[in-house]
Amino acid sequence: MTDPDFDVVVFGATGYVGKILCQYLTEQFGVDGELKWAAAGRSQFKLETLRESLGDSAVDLTLLIADTVDEDALRRMCGQARAVISTVGPYALYGEPLVRACAETGTDYCDLAAEFQWIRRMIDSYERPRG
Repeated sequence: MTDPDFDVVVFGATGYVGKILCQYLTEQFGVDGELKWAAAGRSQFKLETLRESLGDSAVDLTLLIADTVDEDALRRMCGQARAVISTVGPYALYGEPLVRACAETGTDYCDLAAEFQWIRRMIDSYERPRG
């Protein structure tokens, strides 16, 4: 198996928190530095607008198109990353397909959910047993 193209993919990059995260990553790491990352979302236009808003240093930021209802696109996106950070909530409504895609591709998953019942269900459903 080949190494993923990206250390991190920000999924939901064009939402409020996604934009803040992308701005932070751009300021701290650039877009072609030590940390390889990409921005992902469902709208090419919104992703291009985000990239423009990040300034000249983000001109080479890779944009990936994926939607929570397109499990094939989610698997392709996850297959390109070591980790996916999701800002697409509410997670109980939109999160499980991405968690499943991450589990299937061996990609680490991170979010900012405070939906405790959903988190428990995802752990019970998708976390590999240790040992």
